[in-house]
Amino acid sequence: MAEHSVNALLSMQKALIQRRSQLNEIKNESTKKISYFHLENENVQKREEPTYDIKKVDRKIVSINNALFSIDQKIKESNARTMVSIEIDYNSLASEIE
Repeated sequence: MAEHSVNALLSMQKALIQRRSQLNEIKNESTKKISYFHLENENVQKREEPTYDIKKVDRKIVSINNALFSIDQKIKESNARTMVSIEIDYNSLASEIE
């Protein structure tokens, strides 16, 4: 298991979200390759073939979603253990105006 800084994980998370978006576009819009064939009697036949195997694209999207979930969980786990010293009186600031 590789170790990464929270900053690196946030960068990976951003890049994976962009990649997932690209793959969703491929899955939804660009999955067909259209070919036209001229037959002997002057008719044109149109054939649509998938550009990418939709199952492979979907598996890739699921893998990215799983990675994003893991990144999110690890960042939250890290944040739960990290203590920050800061001088703020929250109760005073959040209380009603007198």
